[in-house]
Amino acid sequence: MTTVATVGTSATDIEFHYDLGNDFYALWLDQTLAYTAARWDGIAPGEPDATALHRAQLAKLDHHLDLVGAEPGGGARLLDVGCGWGSLLVRAVATGRAAEAVGLTISRAQHDYLGRLGLPGVEGRLESWEEYRTERPYDAIVSVGAFEHFATAGMSRAERLAVYAHYFERCHGWLRPGGRMSLQTIAYDGVADGSGPVGEFVGTDIFPGAQLPRLAEIAAACDPYFSLTVLSASAEDYARTLASWSGRLLRAREEAVRLIGEDGYRRYRRYLRASEVTFLRGATTLYRIGFERRDQPLKLSV
Repeated sequence: MTTVATVGTSATDIEFHYDLGNDFYALWLDQTLAYTAARWDGIAPGEPDATALHRAQLAKLDHHLDLVGAEPGGGARLLDVGCGWGSLLVRAVATGRAAEAVGLTISRAQHDYLGRLGLPGVEGRLESWEEYRTERPYDAIVSVGAFEHFATAGMSRAERLAVYAHYFERCHGWLRPGGRMSLQTIAYDGVADGSGPVGEFVGTDIFPGAQLPRLAEIAAACDPYFSLTVLSASAEDYARTLASWSGRLLRAREEAVRLIGEDGYRRYRRYLRASEVTFLRGATTLYRIGFERRDQPLKLSV
């Protein structure tokens, strides 16, 4: 079996989480299989979950397409770094906001799922962003929920900054002049790091090796390559998404236990509920950021 090289969370650790099985995640995600925070603006708390979660996920996808200027009929060439099961790729092409959408993932299960869709204009690649090469520039780049995996636990701040800066450098090279980019990531806010029982549980039993960024690290790393055009924070969006997922998993308990066992089911329920608390308490938050490519990288003094 080929292992995808990455300086961030390893392919083995990614598979530990994401390759539990597409059928398991389909039990409690919405029909797009979007596994990142939805955007709940304008969706009433009393709307039935059967419609509310899906509408909120589509609103999130459209928000990121808006941030990068992917207009219907514009013929954009779009790259999604950490594309998951392809929700943004599919949305972009289906709505005519991209003529060609390429997604990178290091999860074999996600890559296989995308391949089976066989959608014209949509391409999934089993590659990390460090390995990816292209000779044709992109009009836009989106990354939703992958940045959390670019650095690993145990890295110093300087090491994390180097990885993040390398990512923005690569994105700058992939984009055409004037190209735009968006990023959605969880980040530490009211705590210094992931120490403590919740952080240790998630880092050991759910996302081995992952390390969340801080906003200051993102800003410093992107500065030579991109101007920051939009910044929003919404811990509430992730808390509400997690509450929806948790309720859906509870209702699907019997099937979930059949697919991943009682211990696996309990582990994921604990993870979803504990993560919701970290957002409600302000320990972590959710950032959505828009960027515009600088024509030439800035030479900044250290």
